[in-house]
Amino acid sequence: MPKFLVTSSKGLENLLHDELVELGVQNVKLSGSSVLFEDDLALGYRVCYRSRFANRVLLELNHGDASNKEALYQTASAIDWTMQFDPKSAFNVSVQGTNGELRNTQFSAQVIKDAVVDFFEEEGFKRPNVEKGFADIRIQARINRKQVSIYLDFSGASLHERGYREDAGRAPLKENLAAALISRSGWLADTSKPLCDFFCGSGTLAIEAALMGQNIPAQYKRFHWGFDAWMGHRSAVFEEEKAQADALINKDVSLNIFASDINGQELDTAESNAIKADVRDAIQFVKADVLSNKVKNFWKKAGQASGHIIINPPYGERLEELSQVANLYLDLGQKLKREFADWHLTIITSAQELLKFLKLSADKKYKVKNATLDCVLATYQIEASKGDEIRQTIAEEFQNRLKKNIKKLAPLARKADTNAYRVYDADLPNYNVAIDLYADHCVIQEYAAPKSVPEHVAEQRLNEVLITAPSILNIPGANVHVKTRRKQKGKEQYQRAERKKNKLIEVFEGPAKFLVNLDDYLDTGLFLDHRDIRQLVREKAKDLSVLNLFSYTCAVSVHAAIGGAKQVCSVDLSKTYLNWGEQNFEANGIKNRNHKFERGDCVNWMKMQRRQFDLIFIDPPSFSNSKKMSDVFDVQRDHIELLTDAKQRLNDGGTIIFSNNLRSFKLDEASINELGLTIEDVSKQTLPFDFARNPKIRQCWILKADS
Repeated sequence: MPKFLVTSSKGLENLLHDELVELGVQNVKLSGSSVLFEDDLALGYRVCYRSRFANRVLLELNHGDASNKEALYQTASAIDWTMQFDPKSAFNVSVQGTNGELRNTQFSAQVIKDAVVDFFEEEGFKRPNVEKGFADIRIQARINRKQVSIYLDFSGASLHERGYREDAGRAPLKENLAAALISRSGWLADTSKPLCDFFCGSGTLAIEAALMGQNIPAQYKRFHWGFDAWMGHRSAVFEEEKAQADALINKDVSLNIFASDINGQELDTAESNAIKADVRDAIQFVKADVLSNKVKNFWKKAGQASGHIIINPPYGERLEELSQVANLYLDLGQKLKREFADWHLTIITSAQELLKFLKLSADKKYKVKNATLDCVLATYQIEASKGDEIRQTIAEEFQNRLKKNIKKLAPLARKADTNAYRVYDADLPNYNVAIDLYADHCVIQEYAAPKSVPEHVAEQRLNEVLITAPSILNIPGANVHVKTRRKQKGKEQYQRAERKKNKLIEVFEGPAKFLVNLDDYLDTGLFLDHRDIRQLVREKAKDLSVLNLFSYTCAVSVHAAIGGAKQVCSVDLSKTYLNWGEQNFEANGIKNRNHKFERGDCVNWMKMQRRQFDLIFIDPPSFSNSKKMSDVFDVQRDHIELLTDAKQRLNDGGTIIFSNNLRSFKLDEASINELGLTIEDVSKQTLPFDFARNPKIRQCWILKADS
């Protein structure tokens, strides 16, 4: 009697087991993410055609020794391949699993391929072709320790593919996982109840619900099978199984399925997919924001007291999306309690911590996989809202501090004539973030949590910040930018984010304008704690030649030029930042012909120069081991050598402004005095209003040469 292995996605095994029993399969056994059964061929066909939870159906051809290459070859050779497929058919082999002797799956696959073609040749047949892509016959082997099972891929392409979804949209949900949500929701017990999906995307949930509600077989639209070229295929038996299943279709059943999405293009895709699946008439598609009254009004018209909500909302996998998604969960929870009391909610998400913001008590939770993402499938009975107190109970300590800060700092920012400033800097130990305003945008930077704080606790606190900060600061969710910021080494501090947006926004600082990039780099292009130092340079720069070393995006150079410097030379190792600096000059209408932008290792650049300057600004990194530099730079170790070279480039009576943010830094005053430079510590005078609570953030000195 044929032996079958039916695979499924993680978390669907029990549903698959129960489904096979319902289909009449005997002696079903669970095995990992698979189900085993031994039954006649008709049951194998039935599972292929009707299973909603399976990925593949595999027919066992042999099971035996795989302790080494020779044993694997013999186990594969024991199969009469001439009884499995015609040598004119192309085949391929895939292998899962390894052991101590067979450590490479491609090698094991080649061993089995050799066994197959050798068998044909020894029997006097033509050698069959091996196809890496599409093949008539697919052979799959599974090695477990020293044993191997060799299978015919009976079903062919994965059974989660139903044939109706040509366009999957932004965040596709596998069809068998969608079927699992519908099954777990309880809706199938009474399909006269309304079912709605507020985030329908490409329509998979709604379409699967319609197929299940009308009892349309899962593979009704499939025309190609793995057994098509198998010599043991019994087409009459298969067609009989299809006919019996198709006879159970009920297109006359009344279904009340509602699918909405805020994205019109996604909605068009969903409708197109529903048409391909022959269930368009069973689904009402509406373009609507989940939080809008369109959703509420539809069910008022439907006159239903309760129903089922099944959703696959955004996960917020990328940091920059977290603020919007966290607020969405909070607002969604309030809406459901207010307008959908007594309804049932089924939700799938990888953002498990965000489920808390729904403020609902889960009936059951199941761990599942959506592609590579670990997700949770949760079911709820929605209870009526007890008021609008939800937002007020979240992170009250953080809320109160941020409100206090913005009330204090906003007037100081207006006085300083800037719209770019810090409003929160890890003020509270439980909320270890920095929040900076840039015009009508804000950047939330998450510092690495101490090892004593569990990861899920740190994630929860960040979510609380993301939910509360935008509303307090009156920042639209789309204008919130989230970054994880940790202690970096070398150039890591300046590495670009994975997805480059190249979006620049303009902010102002007194008479100067700056372009900042809030997405692509850990730093934005403007060091806010330098604000008063930049002003100091502007005040001193009139009619002077100015050198800006380690110039970054040339913000100091802009202030020097606006202050009336006759010439400004900006030097940096990065071409990207120098180009950015030129854009900053253009934004301020500063003509570049009197100003230079030179790329180079600042330490070596100084040693090679013969030009003299009246004012030199130096703000080096604490440490750098960039490959573009000739040597490793350490500001504590190397600052005297750097300042010695700067002194040689300084005109009589000239000034060096030296700054750095290494908190443990100690200026070697004796060596500086030997250079003939006087020292004035201006760290306190150049500390901006928004960094006043953290006076050790940086140090700054004015070093003056004798006339």
